[in-house]
Amino acid sequence: MSRSLSPVESKLIMYLEWEKQPVVTIEEAMEVLGCSYGRARQVLSRLGRKRWLARVTPGTYELIPAERGEYAFPDPNPLLVGRTLVEPYYFSYSTAAFFHGLSSQASATVYVATTTRARRAQITVRGTTYRVVRQAAQKFFAATEVSAYGTSVMMADPEKTVLDCLDRPAYAGGIPEVAAMMSRGRHRLDWTVVSGYALRFGIQSLVQRLGYLAELLDVQLPEAERARLAHAVGKSHTYLGQTARWGTGGEYVPAWQLVVNIPRQELVADIEVV
Repeated sequence: MSRSLSPVESKLIMYLEWEKQPVVTIEEAMEVLGCSYGRARQVLSRLGRKRWLARVTPGTYELIPAERGEYAFPDPNPLLVGRTLVEPYYFSYSTAAFFHGLSSQASATVYVATTTRARRAQITVRGTTYRVVRQAAQKFFAATEVSAYGTSVMMADPEKTVLDCLDRPAYAGGIPEVAAMMSRGRHRLDWTVVSGYALRFGIQSLVQRLGYLAELLDVQLPEAERARLAHAVGKSHTYLGQTARWGTGGEYVPAWQLVVNIPRQELVADIEVV
């Protein structure tokens, strides 16, 4: 089908290109065109057939600008799609770790953090799997706007990325991979910020894991920050790794009320402990 445009279609496309808006919803098209929901949906569907738009999710379309030429291919950046799935959002866990160079492993799943309940926690779009992770309000902070592979998106900052991963290691490749992230960031991250973020989470087990791994990896954690973390440790003990996977045996570390149930050779297999 030709990429020619009717006056109404041209109005919408020109608006999107002028505003540099890469994604449009039915509701936004209604506002731009001053028309009904049904009419806007019809226009978007027709623009999809003409390859000016590409459907992302029901009711949401990606602009395929004129500069793409006659082949009219959608933007291959999976983060452009990911940012349309939920609001508010930011990318974190393995996705942010790879972006910040804290992980050498590019996850096949794109992780999107939010405070809202998504209709589906997991969705596949154009062959990419997206995992929407709902966070409590006190955990949803420290996101910054970055240019990721040519697209402007919200991304957890490096310090927050480490803590999100430590909080939900299943979305980061497991505790050994999180330890490797901390090792890579040993001289790059602001550990005073990391400590402050950890206390802001208000989760004792997170503080316990952070404190233990910081000592194990000899990160640049100021003594005052170590003391703040230690003070936040209560009387209950926890395990370094998930007991369902690693069991309940292992060395007990009184300073952090922590059972190191992950064999050391597996915990530090890919890192150098100083």
